[in-house]
Amino acid sequence: MDWQFDSSKVFAGMHHRVTGELLHLMDGLFSNIEDGLFELAFRTDNNDQKRRCFDLMRDMRYQRSRVVQSFAKRTQSAFAGWLAQSATDPTSVAAAENPRAMRMAQKCTSHFGGVLQSLAERSGYALGRDVDRAELPINPYRIACHFIESMRALSFDDRSIEIVEDLFERFVLERLGSVYGECNQHLEQAGYLSAAEQPRERDLQLAI
Repeated sequence: MDWQFDSSKVFAGMHHRVTGELLHLMDGLFSNIEDGLFELAFRTDNNDQKRRCFDLMRDMRYQRSRVVQSFAKRTQSAFAGWLAQSATDPTSVAAAENPRAMRMAQKCTSHFGGVLQSLAERSGYALGRDVDRAELPINPYRIACHFIESMRALSFDDRSIEIVEDLFERFVLERLGSVYGECNQHLEQAGYLSAAEQPRERDLQLAI
C-alpha cells in the first residue's frame, strides 16, 4: 500500500505535527502566564487570592519544563485514539468525563465546530466507520484534559488549576484554528473525503 493512503502513517504524521504545534502554543502560554497572573492579582481585592496568584507565578516558573513534558507525553500517547475501532474502544474515549475540561473547551468546541466535523468525517472515511467529533484525540476537550492531568500530576491543586485555566483557554485552546485547518488539509490531500465530497466522488466514478 502506498504510504500516502496508509491511514496509520497519515494519522501518525499528522498527530506528531499537532503535538509540535501544541508545544509551541504551550510556550506562548508560559511566556504570558506571569503577566496574566499579575493582572488577575491586580484585579482582586482579596489578599489571599493575590498571594495565591504570586505563589502560582513562582510555581509555574519552577515547574514549567515538567508541565510541558507531561503535557507532551499525554498528547502524543493519545495517538491510538485515531485508529480506535469504535467509540466504545477504551483508547478512543476519556476514562471519565472531566467537568472542568468540558467548561474550558465548550466555547472553542462550538467555535471550531465546522472544521472539527470535517475532521471527523474525513477520519471516518479513512477508517471505514462513523466518527463523532467528540472522539477526535485532538479536540479541545481532550487537550484541556491533558493540561489538567499534567497539572494534577505535579501536585497543583484544583484552585491553582482554576486560576490558570482561563489563560490556557486564551493562549492554547482559542488558537487551535490554524492547527485544525492544517489537519483538515492534511487528510484532504491524503484522499480522505468529507461527507459533502463523497456524493461528488461517487458521481465522478459513475460518469467514468
